[in-house]
Order: sequence, then C-alpha cells, then structure tokens
Amino acid sequence: MSRCFLGCLIASSLLVVSGCSDGSSPPPNLPDTVKVTGTVTLDGKLLEGAVVRFAPISDRGFHGAAGVVDASGKYELVTDIGNGKSRPGVIPGDYTVYVTRMVKPDGSLVPANSKEPPMMSGARDMIPLKYATGKVKLQYTVMPGGGSFDIPLDSK
Repeated sequence: MSRCFLGCLIASSLLVVSGCSDGSSPPPNLPDTVKVTGTVTLDGKLLEGAVVRFAPISDRGFHGAAGVVDASGKYELVTDIGNGKSRPGVIPGDYTVYVTRMVKPDGSLVPANSKEPPMMSGARDMIPLKYATGKVKLQYTVMPGGGSFDIPLDSK
C-alpha cells in the first residue's frame, strides 16, 4: 500500500471519527476531563498544523481526544463525547499518540475539521508514516491532574 494512500486513509479516519454517532442517543456519561497540552516538533522545529490524537489503550467507551498544533507549535486536547459535542481536555488514562499533518498538492494544510477526505484533494501526510500508524509507539499516561506532553518527532 502506498505511503500517500495509507496516510490519507488514516488521516481521513481521524477526521471522520467525530461523526460516528447517529445523533439520536445522548453522549456517553464520561468521567471528568483534565487539561493536556504540549509542543510538537519535527527534527527540532515547531510543527504548525499537525493533528495530535490521543487514542485510549483500553476501550473506555469514547474515541479519545485530539488537538491541532498552532503557529507556536502548541496543542491542547479536546475530547469527542459524541453527537457532535466535545469537552476540553482528556480523561485520565493510558494513550497511544498518533500525529499527522496533511498537506494539499498546492502546499496548503488540510483543515482539521474538513468534511472532505484528504485523499480526495490529493493531500499527503508530511510527517513520517510511522507516527500516523503507531509503528513508533508514542504512549503517555495522563494523570488526574493533567499535564504537558511534548512530542518530539524525527524524519529519519
């Protein structure tokens, strides 16, 4: 499977996850969330526009949390609670972290809230695929007090 196709497939699935509910049931009753922030770098340089996803290692009845890296290289997580609703922060627990940064052929970033799958616009992931697929195990434990988790990536 080509790197571009696999990267687009993964990124589009991350963008679509928040739309998985049919809207007829209330959001699940989830524990309180805690604030989680951090900085993302690639080869020591800040990585604006990347999407950071914290996926729960154990099935806790929710999709996990995600954040978009801003111009200063920082992200803040938001939990998808279903039915198009979200809550700032993330539920304490163990997570595998995935990072993607989808770019269109013209060099522009694919918006994190785009309704169109990235592969439809010819986008490709500008971060090594190992970070989007979990080949490199980025795992963090979020404690009840929250915290900051810097994510240093390398292109090698």
